[in-house]
Amino acid sequence: MTNDSNASTGMGQPSATMILRTKLRPPAAVQRLISRPRLVELLQRNPRRPLTVVSAPAGYGKTTLVSQWLQDAEVKPAWVQLGDENSELRTFLSYLVAAVQVRFPTACSDTAVLLEAAQLPPSLLLAETLSNDLDSIAEPLVVVLDDYHLISNSGIHELLDKLLLHPPRPLHLVLVTRHDPPISMASLRARGWLTEIHQDDLRFTNAEVNAVLGEMAGVSVSQATLEHLEQQVEGWIVGLHLVGLVIRNQSVPEAFLYGLKGGFQQVYDYLSEQVLTGQPAAMRDCLLQTSVLSRFCPSLVEAVCVSPNDSTDKNTSGEKFIEDAQLANLFVVPLDSQGQWFRYHHLFQDLLRRQLQQCYSPKDIAGVHSRGSVWYESQGLITESIEHALAAEDVVRAAEIIERCRRDEFAADRWYVVERWLSMLPDGVKQQRPKLLLAEASIAICRFQVARIPTIIEQVENLLREQTVEPAVRGELAYLRGFLEYWEGNAQSSQQYLEEAISKISGEKNPIEGEAELMLALALCMGGHEKMAVRGLEDRIDRFGVSENQLFSRLTAGLAFVHSISGDLHRSRLDAQRLKLVANKLRIRNTEAWAYYLQAWGHLHAGELEAATGLFADAAEFRYVLDPRAAVDTLAGLALCQQLRQRENEADETTNLLQRFAQDLNERQYLDLADSLQARIALLRGDSRRALQWARSVNEQAVPSSLFLWLEAPAITQARVLITAGSKRDLATATKSLKAIREASESCRFTCQTIEAAALQSVAFDRQGSTDDAFNSLDEALALAESGGWVRPFLELGPPMTSLLQRAPLENVSIEFVDRLLEAFAETPSAPAHESSGQAKTSIPIVAESGPTVSDGTSSAEPYVETLTQRELETLQMLALRLYDKEIAKALSISVWTVRTHVKHIFEKLHVTGRRQAVLKAEELGLLEKG
Repeated sequence: MTNDSNASTGMGQPSATMILRTKLRPPAAVQRLISRPRLVELLQRNPRRPLTVVSAPAGYGKTTLVSQWLQDAEVKPAWVQLGDENSELRTFLSYLVAAVQVRFPTACSDTAVLLEAAQLPPSLLLAETLSNDLDSIAEPLVVVLDDYHLISNSGIHELLDKLLLHPPRPLHLVLVTRHDPPISMASLRARGWLTEIHQDDLRFTNAEVNAVLGEMAGVSVSQATLEHLEQQVEGWIVGLHLVGLVIRNQSVPEAFLYGLKGGFQQVYDYLSEQVLTGQPAAMRDCLLQTSVLSRFCPSLVEAVCVSPNDSTDKNTSGEKFIEDAQLANLFVVPLDSQGQWFRYHHLFQDLLRRQLQQCYSPKDIAGVHSRGSVWYESQGLITESIEHALAAEDVVRAAEIIERCRRDEFAADRWYVVERWLSMLPDGVKQQRPKLLLAEASIAICRFQVARIPTIIEQVENLLREQTVEPAVRGELAYLRGFLEYWEGNAQSSQQYLEEAISKISGEKNPIEGEAELMLALALCMGGHEKMAVRGLEDRIDRFGVSENQLFSRLTAGLAFVHSISGDLHRSRLDAQRLKLVANKLRIRNTEAWAYYLQAWGHLHAGELEAATGLFADAAEFRYVLDPRAAVDTLAGLALCQQLRQRENEADETTNLLQRFAQDLNERQYLDLADSLQARIALLRGDSRRALQWARSVNEQAVPSSLFLWLEAPAITQARVLITAGSKRDLATATKSLKAIREASESCRFTCQTIEAAALQSVAFDRQGSTDDAFNSLDEALALAESGGWVRPFLELGPPMTSLLQRAPLENVSIEFVDRLLEAFAETPSAPAHESSGQAKTSIPIVAESGPTVSDGTSSAEPYVETLTQRELETLQMLALRLYDKEIAKALSISVWTVRTHVKHIFEKLHVTGRRQAVLKAEELGLLEKG
């Protein structure tokens, strides 16, 4: 691989988007034909305005002007040269963040994490995160988005609108575009936050036109000729450039200029054809062939350019072509200071592409795209390679590229990149190619869409009856079958398929190997071979070490899963801590999020709610990175912890967040989980009416995929509600359901859920008057729970469980463990009960925080806002003006240190953590002076 691509995934971090560094550089400095001080002064007049828009049709020198302004002002901008591909939101933001990080390498870290999410968050959250990231930068920042008119995604316009509603203090955003962007410019204009330069501002005056002609062609023309030229080209800079190129060879320049007629478009077409026709044949061929490229470098020119009459001609020198094109002033724009990357001016490129269509056959044009596709793939620029293959109408090659490159993306947990590639293919292509179907199946697994797997398996098997494939493909199919068998509760057949998969995949550096090893451990555990599963994982870890990055992380995760579902909370938490270290070392965000979740899961079940809350909150920050089912369970766990700690406001915020998150995922299973959690929270608050309304309206089934180790399992929550708050009929329904849940949990060796089901059964039997059955179930639950130190399943059941623990003649559990549980009950006050029509009161224990509790069951009030001093109010007013600490200190005649002290006190008194939050809170409380 050469270094011509100058591509990077960004500041040493894994990224979903390959970043072309040449798109992050302002145009290289070129000799100016003429300076334009009046426009530069206009740009410099209001540097603190958050937005500048330079808008005019192509060829009016917008980019050159902005570049000249920044050079004169000695400002280093964060520059992004946008292209059509940047209309995809993730790509747009990835480039924006990368550009900012060129200036400030540690900036935008939170936004960068969100960009690794499988499904991007809503634009509001993205805008808030980006705004906070930018606001934390300590110096002014100019961000230039060049060619913004190429952005067609309304989500990007919405993002910028929200960003500019309360703009970050350091930000000065510059949009260079052919037309005004579809954002709220009227509002920004009214607030004095917008600088605008348009076509009339950019038009060359007659004096400037004369200066350009003198510089380019050494001629000076009369005022009458200048006025005629103005009528024809209307101060259009590209038109004037063409005029300068053509009149060099005119014996009577003034007569030639006076003869130009038809308006600037006809003049442009005529002049362009004159320029192109005057080039040598070899130069003209290269110009036409490279017009299909959005940018080019010497090795890419050499790869795509061949003589249309001799496809074996490989003598084209990329460096010589670019040098000659620059010497001829053929609208070649340098993109870096090293002289490696270039692009054509858009208007000239459009002309070249029209000429290409006229002069080349469709077959020859396809050949240009094909050669470009090969080069891009060799540089690791896979999306561009696929695009050119499709432009060549070579669907087979496009599919083969995805088949070759999918594994690397899956290994990096970037399955959504493969999903995007697959979406580029025409309908029907995937159904004919086993590897693409297997890629779709892997995506379905990442989305935990188990129901999609059987259909894909059938499609692949039908194709493999007629196709010969390498063993690894059949290994992937065996993995799918093993995965499906596991979630259907068939341990033995799952184990067999997974062992077959590993035997066919091992040594292939296939990311499926790590997944298969993890699933094999779970299948062994389901089959009652926990020790074998653990030993196998530990042996593999010792054999491979961290060198096999993705495989090592999966093996470590496998240990955490096995110990979690087996009920060993102590070892589960140790494994999760180890997984966190692995994730940090390998920089795998998804794995890091799983580590937080598993640690929090263990602390919650052990009754360590404060630790669990913090870890769930950490995992929730990665909810868009985490696998969707685990992300939903993370939010459920966080809300449960908050409610058990009597933090109802926080629990409400988290349950609302979960509802919005489930809506964003747009899948019924996640909406059902959110509804289930809300019923459970209602029950914890004694609101049995609301909980029962949900429980009586659903028909939840206990299947392995809905049980596993999940904290929120709707079938269990339904039984919990019906037992605690329902009628005799509800109780009978719940008892029947719990029997099925427990049988399924025991069959799958989900000890974690067996403990839950047995504890619930004991309360259900006790309410039905079946005391012996209640005692037996409780004894079984405690026997399973003691070694792992389980507390939460018993604590959540409240006084009915307390009564059972005090009455039961327990035989298989130590009195010390029972005493520990009873002490936990004694230390927790009861939540107030709500009357429900025809229902008994319910009392649920709540773990108390230090300080007084709310006795009537209502949520506590908002934190009291302490009065700000006069100096703090003055400082707050300065923050609203987006001033820096040094500027505030100068305005108030105090030291910078004193300013920072005032800011710290403001944060504490307003209960905020940042400057923008302080200003927004102050506006809400009416603390800021108007105007």
